Amino acid sequence: MMINRMKRVLILGGSGFIGKNLVEELLADDFYSVIVFDSTDNSSEKEKSRKNFKFYSGNFNAEADLEKVFQENKIDVVVHLISTTIPASSNGANIVYDIESNLVGAIRLLALMKKYNVPKIVFASSGGTIYGLPENDACASGIAECHGNNPICSHGIIKLAIEKYIHLYKYLNNIDYLILRMSNPYGEYHSSETQGLINVILKKVIAKHPVVIWGDGGIVRDYIYVKDCVKAIKRLIDKGTVNEILNIGSGTGRSINDIIEIIREITGDFKIKREAGRKFDVPRVVLDTSKLKLIIDFRPTSIETGIKNTYEWLLKNEPF
Repeated sequence: MMINRMKRVLILGGSGFIGKNLVEELLADDFYSVIVFDSTDNSSEKEKSRKNFKFYSGNFNAEADLEKVFQENKIDVVVHLISTTIPASSNGANIVYDIESNLVGAIRLLALMKKYNVPKIVFASSGGTIYGLPENDACASGIAECHGNNPICSHGIIKLAIEKYIHLYKYLNNIDYLILRMSNPYGEYHSSETQGLINVILKKVIAKHPVVIWGDGGIVRDYIYVKDCVKAIKRLIDKGTVNEILNIGSGTGRSINDIIEIIREITGDFKIKREAGRKFDVPRVVLDTSKLKLIIDFRPTSIETGIKNTYEWLLKNEPF
């Protein structure tokens, strides 16, 4: 239910890929006051000049850094976007680090929310890794939220564990939640050189470097334009949706080879270097977004338009 006063939203990881886009989306609505917590500050001068915007620099795993934000602000909603690992780096020697930096950090966050009476958390989970290997019927129709959870990488296991602790804090302390299992976002402000297939390929193409592809290119994923993703998050917060687990994706599967051809149509030809397939890559993950569409009006941008927008933005804003 909407209320008259400004809603105060703390975005953890607000300088990152999804966070930066979400900050812009929320600040476009004068109903929101935005507080960003991150290790680096990439806020624009326009954002810094806004009375309804604050930035805190700190380490998510330094409790004193994070507690300062709660001490100095009355917060209505926490949006937790921080993750220190990606699927490719989470296994092997990084499993302990994944647990210590992500799971323990999330539990500290929930404890702070309880201490300072913060009523709601929005958590960015992982639609790409949390379900594990799709069951047979899900391969054709898409993976719904009720699908089993057997991740095959530490990243997905930790995301699932955080979801369970969020449920626990709801049960014990009545902290409302919204868990968003996102597919594979791409678009503006994406900075990683290794994670995020579409952005990585576009950057390689612009820099005239070979594009590395693992396997035969047949792996299928659900790609979502980041602007659609953050619009969905804002609409769900606007609506006051709580205590739900929701997929956010396009609902359409595209293989790596499909993505390569779409990008070639936009940018022209480029060189490809093929490497052996990776064991942690699930062959096909496409999300069923029927539940989300029952709650909000959600019409994803076509992948051709989204990639074209991303390519044009990179040409204007990234140094190559």
